[in-house]
Amino acid sequence: MDSNKKNNLALETLKFPVRYDSRQQTIWDAKGMMVCDIRGWGKIQFMNKSEKRQDAIGELIANLLNKYQRSENAKIDEELFRMLAS
Repeated sequence: MDSNKKNNLALETLKFPVRYDSRQQTIWDAKGMMVCDIRGWGKIQFMNKSEKRQDAIGELIANLLNKYQRSENAKIDEELFRMLAS
């Protein structure tokens, strides 16, 4: 399966927006399905502000997923608009 098909499969699976839960260190979709655990204590635990770092990574991943989904929807909307306009 190529990367575009994998991306489409993932987007079809998730309900957006997704959010990061710092208490459970997990990312959840809009319907309450757990998307992933954020694990990083191996090396992060020895860095300063380790808890904040792990939470920042979780927030970043959730924000990137939401941004990617919005970007893909914008491309689809643009294609539909062009089709309707022609």
